Amino acid sequence: MRKLLAFLILLVLISGCTGGEPGETTKHSEHDLPITSRSFYIGVVPSPKSIPETTFDDINDAYREVGEIGEVTMIWTGENIGQAEKLKQNRVVTAVRVYGLKPVLTLSFATIKEVSGSGLQYVVDAPEGVNADLSDSEFRNLWVNEAGKIAEEFKPEYLSLGNEINDYFYLHPEELKDFLTLFDEAYSAIKEASPQTKVFVVFSFTHLIDNNQWDLFGRFEKADMIGLTTYPWKHFDSPAEITSDYYKRIETYTNKPIAFTEIGWIPENQQAEFLVKFLELTKGMNIEMVNWLFLHEMEITGIAGSVSDPETGKISLKRKDGTRKEIYDLWLDLKELE
Repeated sequence: MRKLLAFLILLVLISGCTGGEPGETTKHSEHDLPITSRSFYIGVVPSPKSIPETTFDDINDAYREVGEIGEVTMIWTGENIGQAEKLKQNRVVTAVRVYGLKPVLTLSFATIKEVSGSGLQYVVDAPEGVNADLSDSEFRNLWVNEAGKIAEEFKPEYLSLGNEINDYFYLHPEELKDFLTLFDEAYSAIKEASPQTKVFVVFSFTHLIDNNQWDLFGRFEKADMIGLTTYPWKHFDSPAEITSDYYKRIETYTNKPIAFTEIGWIPENQQAEFLVKFLELTKGMNIEMVNWLFLHEMEITGIAGSVSDPETGKISLKRKDGTRKEIYDLWLDLKELE
């Protein structure tokens, strides 16, 4: 029996040593990465395939695959105040951790919704019966307590306190002062419950440039890092046209680590080219993470579809039917740089 056990162990050791020299990797893409190592995490949202239709197995497979090709993943819920309870019910944080992923949670303070007589409006997301105002003490207490609950319950590696918040404050600049103090209060509540959680806010890089909002970086002194979404196809016709200082200028305004929570390019035949260009232009920067938007293409519907380009759903590594795009193989090469 001992001889058989020793033989089986030897087989495992031998099988683990096949496949080339130590550290050798397999090149998957025809494109060459402009970097030879990385110190940042990568990730993608586990959107499942939807052709012919999405099954439970498709959802499970998406989470498993995202765990194989990345280290972090964004998690958004429809609830803000009430999110901790929702996350306990849907167990999505548990699901991503099962596959070795670090969850990146978002607690927003505002939402876009239909307002009677005014159409779609970007407003504070307050529960029914609570004044939707960032200066309102009841709303502030509820929101700060929610941040603390999320931190206490899940001990997330990352917690964003607002997504693309510069868009909100472009429309409501008079409310920024109240949010800055609200952020600081929530930051303290999070750190008390989960000292290791990295707390930050996310800006739309496109609109930051368009509206000259660079000063916002310096207003969040306590933030552990700066989050950015970037879709440069809105500024350039092709990846080759992206200017050399497009991302480097960030370093003029902050020395905090940068979390690219969403990146992407819509035309499928230019996505791999864009990823190469992005990595080239951000080489040497202090980057915490880089998240491609979706795993599979998906339909952007509802209010989100009415306020964003519906083609955004095509920013994915795979098509709706599960077949790989060209960028998928390049992403595998990037993953192997860990």
